[in-house]
Amino acid sequence: MDTARSLDPIGTLLFLPSITCLLLALEWGAEHPWSSPYIIALLTAFAVLFCLFILWQYYTRHTTATIPARVLFQRSVLAGGASQFFVGATMLTVSIYIPLWFQAIKNDSAISSGIHTIPLVLSVVVGSISSGGLTQKIGYYTPFMILGSCLMAVGTGLLTTWDMHTATGSWVGYQIILGLGVGFTMQHPNLAIQVVLPKQDVATGTALLSLCQTLGGAVFVAVGQNVFIDKFTTALEHIGGLDPDKVVSSGATDLKHAVPLALLQRVFAAYNTSLTKGPFLAAVFVACLAVPAALGMEWRSVKVNETPEGPGLVDVETLLPDPGSEAERNISQRYSSQTVPQVELPQLPGPILLSRWLSKKVNPDLRENLEKRWM
Repeated sequence: MDTARSLDPIGTLLFLPSITCLLLALEWGAEHPWSSPYIIALLTAFAVLFCLFILWQYYTRHTTATIPARVLFQRSVLAGGASQFFVGATMLTVSIYIPLWFQAIKNDSAISSGIHTIPLVLSVVVGSISSGGLTQKIGYYTPFMILGSCLMAVGTGLLTTWDMHTATGSWVGYQIILGLGVGFTMQHPNLAIQVVLPKQDVATGTALLSLCQTLGGAVFVAVGQNVFIDKFTTALEHIGGLDPDKVVSSGATDLKHAVPLALLQRVFAAYNTSLTKGPFLAAVFVACLAVPAALGMEWRSVKVNETPEGPGLVDVETLLPDPGSEAERNISQRYSSQTVPQVELPQLPGPILLSRWLSKKVNPDLRENLEKRWM
C-alpha cells in the first residue's frame, strides 16, 4: 500500500474529535456530576462521531480506510490490540497511584515515592529483556504473553491488600510480580504484527497497537481518578468534622496538614481504602481481561525459515549478488529494459474523491502524486 492510498482525512476528522470528547467527559466527571449536561453532551458526541467513523471505515474498506479490514480483523491484531489496551491501562494506572500511596500512607516525599517504585520499573525492564531473549531462542512469543498476563493480574490483585502496616518486603515483592507481568506482555504484540502481517501492513498494525495502548492508559487513568475521588469523598463524609473538598484538594503530601491530628489516622485509613478499592481494583479488572486477550493470540513462530545451520531467519542480503559482479550487471540490464505497464484506475465515488482532495490540500508533499493518480 502506498502512502497516498493510506490517507483518510475524513476518518481522522471523525475519530480524533470522538476520542477527545470521551477523554474530556471522563476528566470532567471528577468535577461535575455524571448527570451534568456537559458530560451527557460529550458522551453523546463521542458515541455519534465514533459510530460515523465505523460506518465510514466500512464504506471505504476497499479504498482509503484508515484501518483496512484485512488488518483489523486479523486474529493476532485483534487479540494484540486488546492486550495492549489492557496492559496500557494497568501499567499507567498503577504507575500513577502507587507513588500517591507512598506519599499519603508511608509519609514519603515526592522523590522518595519515586525511588520506592524502582522495583516496578526495573522488573518491567528485566521482564522485557528476558522474554525477548527467550522468544528469540524458542521462537514463540505467545507463552510469555499468557504468563505475563497472569502475573500482571496476580500483581495488581496483591496491590489491593496494601494497608498502613504493609511491610517493605511485601510492597517490593508485589511490584516485582506486577512489573515482570507487564514486561513479559507489553512488547510481544508488536513482534506478532511483524510475523502475521505482510510487510506493507506492518506500519498500520503497529500504529493500531500503539493507539490501543495509549488509549487504554488515558481512559483508565481518568476512570481511576473518578473512582478514587468518589470513594474518598464518601469516606470523608462519614468521618465528619471535615471539609471533604479541602481535604481532597490538599493532595497526598499535604494531607496531614489539612486534617486535625485526632482524625488523621481515620483519614489515612480512608485514603488507603479509596486507593486499594478504587484505582487498584479497577486495574485488577483490566489486568484480568488481558489473560483472554493473550490466549487469543496465534501460535506463530518468529523462526519462519530453515537454514543449513538450523532454524532461524534467513539473511536476505546474503542471497543477493555481490555489487559489481557479472550477475549483478545482468540483473540490472534485464530490469532496466522493461517498462512498467500503465493501469487505468477506476472512477471513485464522490466521498472518496473528497477524501483525496483533502489529502492533497493537507499534505502538499502528496499533491503531485495525487494529481497524477487520482485527481
